[in-house]
Amino acid sequence: MFYAVGTRLGINGIEGKIIGYITYANPNDGHKEWTEYRLMTSRGECWLSCDDVYNEYSVSWPANDVRGQIGPEWHKVDEGTQVVRAAGGSVDVDPGERASFVEYEDATEDHTLSVEMWSDGTEYSKGEYVDKGNIVVMGYEEPGADNAARAPKMIAIFVAFMVILGFGSTVIDLIGVTNVFSGKTRIKDHLTNSTLYTYETSITGQEQQQASVYKYNISSTTDDVAMEIIQGIDGQTESVTQKDDVSDAEIGILTSHEYCLVYHPEGEEDTVYVQVSDRKYNYTSDNSPYRSSRSTTTWYRSHYYSAGYSSDSSSYSSSPSAYSMYNGSTVHNIGNGYFDSYSNSIRQSSMNSRSSSGGGLSSGK
Repeated sequence: MFYAVGTRLGINGIEGKIIGYITYANPNDGHKEWTEYRLMTSRGECWLSCDDVYNEYSVSWPANDVRGQIGPEWHKVDEGTQVVRAAGGSVDVDPGERASFVEYEDATEDHTLSVEMWSDGTEYSKGEYVDKGNIVVMGYEEPGADNAARAPKMIAIFVAFMVILGFGSTVIDLIGVTNVFSGKTRIKDHLTNSTLYTYETSITGQEQQQASVYKYNISSTTDDVAMEIIQGIDGQTESVTQKDDVSDAEIGILTSHEYCLVYHPEGEEDTVYVQVSDRKYNYTSDNSPYRSSRSTTTWYRSHYYSAGYSSDSSSYSSSPSAYSMYNGSTVHNIGNGYFDSYSNSIRQSSMNSRSSSGGGLSSGK
């Protein structure tokens, strides 16, 4: 059974829309083929693997927090090479590309851990097997044209309209509105528009600045939430840093205009909050993040001071700074290798998708 891009599927009660697919062949297994579908759901991105030869079907979610640490609870069940035979929709692979893979199962043989080793990095995913009968077609939506691809046409129409109205050289001053169509999404806009987040509160600082706080609606790790945000803004980050480089710890995301903290509120390890503000808020205010522990607050301030304060001193020199007398700790490892690499791969994929009919993530998934 082949599902077209645009098909809406229900999988064990989770509904999602197919936005891309990859058909693989394994030269080590008689060139057996299977297809993996990229879906967007209310829980974020997932992949549905359909192997009609062995009647195996599974759904998996990105699990890059594994970082090569595969525990004894997993046992290897398959390995080999996967070669791309065909692809379509929002994926960034070409026929002939290949990766090594290793498949693991847990003791129940219900849950899976997959490792794919591409030329530009290793990807991990965790999932579970599903019965074919629990994969239900819910409908179909015609794939829409890429918003970014439409942007040049919209801008051209806008400019022509302004010229017709006689604004002439004023068009050059107004061309800044092209940022609206450029595909660069602010973190706050992404959080506001996504069903994955619920607005919690705002914190008022100095100079009429505010920080907004959102709750991630699904029990998750800070790692997964940070990656979802990075995907949501097309990887447009300056640096992404995790406290002490420890999985599920606080993460600071710095963009050209915003500072975002991904963290667990004090005493709630299954809840993830996201606080985001313009960088001027951080430069002028020293408020603690909403419901944060003392250690989270300390790291939040020291990270901003180390990652953004110096450059913001030039941008906001006319405003009094909350850090002018700062004598606290500093963070030396600004920009974790993993998260910055992940952000860069998303950014490059976004650029590629705007210059081709494809798109999606870096090589592979």
